[in-house]
Amino acid sequence: MRYITREDLIETIQGRLIDESVSEAPEEILDGLESKAIDFAISYISGRYNTEVIFGDPILRSGLLVQAIAMIVVYRAVRRNAARKVPDDFPDIYSEAIKILSNIQTGAQSLPGLPEITGETGTPGSLMYGNTTNKDFFI
Repeated sequence: MRYITREDLIETIQGRLIDESVSEAPEEILDGLESKAIDFAISYISGRYNTEVIFGDPILRSGLLVQAIAMIVVYRAVRRNAARKVPDDFPDIYSEAIKILSNIQTGAQSLPGLPEITGETGTPGSLMYGNTTNKDFFI
């Protein structure tokens, strides 16, 4: 795993449950799940944060982002086993992770210490609003 560690996963779920969920090839499965979770997180935060720097070499960790990615990996690891009924709290974990990423995307929560996307003047990029209404109906 490149961004989260096994300890990050154990903070979200018991180690025994992780081992049972990915018993046949734990490292490969967790690496794949983490890679997909990182791509998923990037799709949310790339408009606000410089994800190439955050997930580059060296990686820049933020507790909030680590938590969200770990929660997604745990949910997807447990969901792998279709024969087992997934307890009700696991979809809640996934929903909470999505909420965290949505809050980061909208700016309600921030990732302190991580580089934001900046404009040419060095100020953080912000959304631009405009109105294209043409009340006179001419071009």
